[in-house]
Amino acid sequence: MSVSQTTLRRLAAAALVLVLSIPPTALAQDTPTKQTPQNAAGGCAAFKWPLDKERQAFDDAGIEQVASGAARGGLKEQAFVLALHPDTDVPYTLPPARRKKEADSPRFGGILAFSAPEKPGTYQVTLSGEGWIDLIQQGASLKAADHSGVRDCPGLRKSVRFAVDSIPVVLQISGVPEQSIKVAIRPAD
Repeated sequence: MSVSQTTLRRLAAAALVLVLSIPPTALAQDTPTKQTPQNAAGGCAAFKWPLDKERQAFDDAGIEQVASGAARGGLKEQAFVLALHPDTDVPYTLPPARRKKEADSPRFGGILAFSAPEKPGTYQVTLSGEGWIDLIQQGASLKAADHSGVRDCPGLRKSVRFAVDSIPVVLQISGVPEQSIKVAIRPAD
């Protein structure tokens, strides 16, 4: 036996001992699981801004029920459950900015009219589930100033911020897979 074969056997034996010392559960994982505060919180910590107020409002058993087409007064902090209609039956002010995808199941939407907010500024609209948000002022869709969304936060799906002037606002929600959705609106912090 040459020295190189002996060295190779020793290295192989050391590698085998090393592999056998790894717990079997670690070997069975396809991808490493990293336990971070974000993962521990069900993904809710992954939003770009805090949504604690929205989560609390959405968890309130007495949350207001609102029908699509309602006039809501001034745009201000509020949370409600919006009853929706099939997307094809909603008289949208403007076609939803998001292109309609072919879906296996029907999609729902709704609209609400608001009078002007007391102060212009950035407002955020938060949804409990999947859906598209459009804010309309003076016949034009407002461009989102920022948005944040996660798929693994129970009861919260997305939050979008818009710069709003002191003029009436129309909120359009579209592409929702359910017949209702929770909505929260408030000035951005």
